Amino acid sequence: MISTLLEISVSMTVVIIVALCLTPALEKRYSARGRRLLWLLFAIRLLAPVNISLPHAPVTVTPPERVVVLRTDASLPVAVMTENARREAAAGEANSANYAPLFTLEQALGAIYFFGAALFMLWHLLAYWRFCAAIRGKTEPLGEFEGLRYFRCPLLDSPIMTGFFRPAILLPDREFTDDELNMILRHESVHYRRGDLWYKLIMLAACAVHWFNPAVHLMARRADKDLEYSCDEAVVKNEDMDFRKRYSLAVLNAMRRKTEKGASE
Repeated sequence: MISTLLEISVSMTVVIIVALCLTPALEKRYSARGRRLLWLLFAIRLLAPVNISLPHAPVTVTPPERVVVLRTDASLPVAVMTENARREAAAGEANSANYAPLFTLEQALGAIYFFGAALFMLWHLLAYWRFCAAIRGKTEPLGEFEGLRYFRCPLLDSPIMTGFFRPAILLPDREFTDDELNMILRHESVHYRRGDLWYKLIMLAACAVHWFNPAVHLMARRADKDLEYSCDEAVVKNEDMDFRKRYSLAVLNAMRRKTEKGASE
């Protein structure tokens, strides 16, 4: 299984790097939603430990039998050399039977791999658990939008959606205009309808399985950006130019406030 995952990781690295290098061209040709789907297909392939191969090879080649030629010293009788060789071979078999290494190289590499994957996933799960524990009791309910509850949370500097089974929108503790609040809620509701939390979980799992591969982590970062861009596209779809300007202004204001807070800290 480890060898199969390594083979998949190496082969997908080439595909991912090519796709990342072609991102400017992909942005012109395909929408963010299409790119979002492309990264998802890559992640699913990375998580499927199955090599795709033909059931029957079109051509088979039978390797020639290996012939071993034994050379003896002409100064000694052949019978003596044969008997000595037989004794040495028997002694070697006995020694190899008695010697059993505690760990083979493959087992050691497998242990390192699984330890790294488990540590990566555990780190992120603990971070999520700490976040949930930190905000517990510090959220203020504000209302409901399209069946999705939203709260104010003083620990945040930008809006987010959280909760896999009971999703909710968390807003930073500041005043929003009605227009800004509407834009934010519409953006987060698109994440909710598309199941983007589960999308991010798949990306996280791909990064955990291939924790040693930097190309997979670069893919996950790019996928996260395209995820946000695809939500922006969905919000402004079929809207007039005035709405698009107001939405762009709301996004820019949110980014500016987040940058200012980060700089002050």
